[in-house]
Amino acid sequence: MNRLRRWSVLAVLILTSGLLATLCGQAPPAKEKKDDNKPAEKWLLDRSLAVTPAAAPVPALKYRLYPSNMVRKEGNAVPIYSRFAHERSEARTKQLQDEPMKWNKLPLEKIPLDEAKKFLDGHKYNLRQLDLGARRKTADWNYTLDAGDPIGLLMPEMHDMRRHAPLLVLKARVEIAERRYDDALRTLETGFSFSQQVSEAPFLISDLVGIACATMFADCLLELIERTDAPNIYWALAVIPRPLIDLRKSYEHEQKLLEQQLPDMADLDRPRSTEEWDATLARVRRELERIAKFDPDFKPRPGTASSDPASKSPDLPAARKYLTEGAGMTAANVEAMPPAQILLLYMSHFCHAVRDDIFKACYLPFPQSLTVLNREAVERVRSSPDTEARRLAKGLLPAVQKVQLAQVRIERKLAALGAIEALRMHAAAHGSRLPDKLDEVTVAPVPNDPGTGRPFEYQRDGQTATLISRIPGESLALTGLRYRVTIRK
Repeated sequence: MNRLRRWSVLAVLILTSGLLATLCGQAPPAKEKKDDNKPAEKWLLDRSLAVTPAAAPVPALKYRLYPSNMVRKEGNAVPIYSRFAHERSEARTKQLQDEPMKWNKLPLEKIPLDEAKKFLDGHKYNLRQLDLGARRKTADWNYTLDAGDPIGLLMPEMHDMRRHAPLLVLKARVEIAERRYDDALRTLETGFSFSQQVSEAPFLISDLVGIACATMFADCLLELIERTDAPNIYWALAVIPRPLIDLRKSYEHEQKLLEQQLPDMADLDRPRSTEEWDATLARVRRELERIAKFDPDFKPRPGTASSDPASKSPDLPAARKYLTEGAGMTAANVEAMPPAQILLLYMSHFCHAVRDDIFKACYLPFPQSLTVLNREAVERVRSSPDTEARRLAKGLLPAVQKVQLAQVRIERKLAALGAIEALRMHAAAHGSRLPDKLDEVTVAPVPNDPGTGRPFEYQRDGQTATLISRIPGESLALTGLRYRVTIRK
């Protein structure tokens, strides 16, 4: 799958994540009404739910939502998952893709349980293998990154991994509908571990697939919490690693994409003749032209094709200016360079500057990260002229901000679930009453909002509490979460 196809899948996942609330029988985001009765901005998730007060189970870790290292067995989970694609026919693959999604859109009470259980029984082998794979110690996807051309690397297995999550969700939902909560939590434990293992591949698209899967399981957990006799799963949620999907490995792989895709760009310090510099630039441009057949972001500007002489490049003035003002080179040294060397150094320095502006932000906590990313990386690209270097940077560097927002969405959902369970524990200890403020909850720490690093916004109106998470500067339609929690008497 070339980079265009990979990021097309990423875009689908990002858009789909906004639709996940419609799965598992949830209502779509509602419109907020202003005082003047005009419809305001939609929320990404606007959910009302009724819950029953419930103390923590005894022992507290009776339930887990992520397997302990002590129960994991030696071995690699990936071959277990990868074999599924070779063990079923096309018809069975289509059935696996269509049937669970159809039933997962229904409210719990409308699932045809006999029919769904018969379907699940027909996939008993797959479900058993998923359970075993999720409890292996490693998940090594073993991509041949040393082969070069990472943009051309095919990743059909990521699409196949996405088929497994709805199957597990359906199993958990049937178990919840039948009030087999121990079984449902075991299934969801498998699901969260599976989601994390998918993200062990060193690509951001793998992280997005893992996030999309984990989001389905988090939404399923919310349905369990709503049951009148649901156990409290605060401590089961606390077991889940945070973040569940760690982006660091993929970030650091993406940082080396320029040199992996264009090896000549890693060897620009070596002296060359003018003819050798021309040949190097032509090789780089030919590779970009090859990629441009699949990805229009790499389309060359007029005058920058592989057949165009470096001395005629329209980018030479901008390249000389950048190397002297932005890269700290002396004007005399730049003037003495062959045109092809100037252009290659400009492309390399500019891409590395933008790359580091992007990825240095990723090492910060999320709230600070977005600020730095917008202030520096985005502004650097926006204010730069449309040159060969700018197009190369835009084509090679990932949409990190979108990936970060996807990651924080699942983290906020998990934190919000923990906050709801803390409220249930508080209500159980205080005559079914909700606290006036979150800091009144003392039975367990209320998780902070990962989007802000501060407590969730909280309001109480009688037996109903409203938890809100919004990210400053971002639209509610993309990032706003609101849970209206009513305590049953």
